[in-house]
Amino acid sequence: MKTRVMQHKDGRREVVRVLTTEELVSWSAEHPLAYEKSIVWLENTERLRYVRVAQVRCATSRRGPLLVNTGERVVGYSKLMPDAPRDKQTHRYCRRLFYLTASDREQETETLPNSAIDPRTVLPGVEGIAPANKSRRAARTKRAETATRRDEKALRAKSQ
Repeated sequence: MKTRVMQHKDGRREVVRVLTTEELVSWSAEHPLAYEKSIVWLENTERLRYVRVAQVRCATSRRGPLLVNTGERVVGYSKLMPDAPRDKQTHRYCRRLFYLTASDREQETETLPNSAIDPRTVLPGVEGIAPANKSRRAARTKRAETATRRDEKALRAKSQ
């Protein structure tokens, strides 16, 4: 996917999707993220291990900032293309909101929330990838080390 990054004077960083001919050919209005034009990050996401994501189905605009009143810290949001349709149920726009809760501030926990995604993998029209849990990564590493030791013992036994 071709993108362009715009750095705004107020510190926002906006990743804008540039549609190519190939993308237009495979574009589908049925895809839930098809009408995303850009992702606006309100802070530097390089330091964040993950952000939470929510589909907001009651946005009143296609482009304006999304705000929450429940204490979450908004990290970013999506902007839609000018021809994005309204949600059939709410008659408003459906957009993504990227946020953190007060408990996410440490980000060194073993387990991750279900809605966690790595912000470096998010693009307009692309969901993003969930980061690996530290406990899962540690378990995989331990299994790999055990398998390696077992293989080394088997090789030593064969050579003797």
